[in-house]
Amino acid sequence: MTVIANVSGAAPELVESVRKELRGLGDVTEDMIEQQCDDATVQRYLRARNGNVHKAAKLLHGTLLWRKDFKTDTLTIGEFDGRTLSSGRMYIAGNDASGKSILVTRKRSDAFQAGEYTSYLRYLVFTLETGVRAMKDGQDKWVWLMDMRGYSRANSPPLGVSMATLRILADHFPERLHRCFFIDAPGIFSFLFNALWPFIDPVTRQKIIFVNTKDYSKQIDAVTAAGSDEAAREAALQQAAKPAEPDAFDNYLRWYCAQYDEAQYRQLLAAVGWK
Repeated sequence: MTVIANVSGAAPELVESVRKELRGLGDVTEDMIEQQCDDATVQRYLRARNGNVHKAAKLLHGTLLWRKDFKTDTLTIGEFDGRTLSSGRMYIAGNDASGKSILVTRKRSDAFQAGEYTSYLRYLVFTLETGVRAMKDGQDKWVWLMDMRGYSRANSPPLGVSMATLRILADHFPERLHRCFFIDAPGIFSFLFNALWPFIDPVTRQKIIFVNTKDYSKQIDAVTAAGSDEAAREAALQQAAKPAEPDAFDNYLRWYCAQYDEAQYRQLLAAVGWK
């Protein structure tokens, strides 16, 4: 078992050690390793397991098998035509100044129907995969804006679906989250959040921030008042931004305030290679 202290740029021999362990675990082909286990991917899994080669290999092995069973290679735009893509519930809104993908979730008042849970998880993975494809300038993380307005007990997803979402994120997209902003989460949300909290790893916990838009009302009002005047809107956004504090929510008002545009999103999906 090999453990290293700093895996941000793991040595080639350590990356290869993970691949060697993968082969020993079985049930994966050389093509799977070659196509899905590049150096950057292996390094992320090493970071997720604090440099422990055996644990990183085991986690990555689980992802390879999961991707095969989940059939991630069959995801297409057409699978989500209709209500899913038109709703604007979840989408990639673009990139921040450093190239990180911006993932936006808008909680709607309509509840998921029982038959939608599988399709929801498929769309979740499709969106996460889109976020990975959309990253720029060597970035490997996303910022997640969770707009919780409209959340209620009636439209809260079953705990099992929330747990499945958490497992997908933790086990198969490790070290992808930079920040997650929960925006205007009502008190009722605390019941679900507290149920999930014990299953969220300590590193991820530190990346979660709750914000209330009342604290940003002046900035949001200025952006809203600009209406369709792009120059005025951009001026308001620039004034609200805090370049010296890159992780401040102020810098993400651009995407929080932007309306979802299905046609524009379809262009992004095509641009990152979806069929």
